[in-house]
Amino acid sequence: MYAKKIKFKKVKVKKQTPRSLGITVGMTFTIAMLFSYIFEVLLTDVSLIIAFLMLSSIILIGIIFDGIGNAVVSVDEVSFHSMASAKVKGAQESIMLVRNAPMVANVMNDVIGDIAGIISGSTATAIVLAIEEGFGIKSVLLSIAMSGFVAALTVGGKAIGKSIAIERARYIVYYVGLIIYHCKKLFKKRKK
Repeated sequence: MYAKKIKFKKVKVKKQTPRSLGITVGMTFTIAMLFSYIFEVLLTDVSLIIAFLMLSSIILIGIIFDGIGNAVVSVDEVSFHSMASAKVKGAQESIMLVRNAPMVANVMNDVIGDIAGIISGSTATAIVLAIEEGFGIKSVLLSIAMSGFVAALTVGGKAIGKSIAIERARYIVYYVGLIIYHCKKLFKKRKK
């Protein structure tokens, strides 16, 4: 017996130009500095509970954006064409997201997701320093435990988020497209 030839559908992927790579690097640098500054300012003179809530929110942001990036590369554009022809709000934006999936995934997973990981690490360090200063202790174990806590939350959260993103990719991409649609509409109103 001979094996049946299987034809695979080619996926069109927009190539990254040096210009788009430069924009991504510049955007990463700017966003990282902005978020680092914001959280550095917010962390001064806050209680440990608030600092832990901020740390959890940073990790959650990373998980959510990583999930969006995974959903965009998992969904097929065809599922949004009937919605777009029926003039469903957000369908055109969803198609735009899927057509630009490599760039969207790069921004969501690598830029925002990784920046959240870096900032969560520096936030965890600030919390450890505050605990050591507040209680007058110096413990390597505390620093190691905090690193493990952040890593476990991040990796575990992203693993759960990835499976949800793949299962519910169409819904996630549609709702992100809907948010983009409403943001565009809001900016058009403000320009008038």
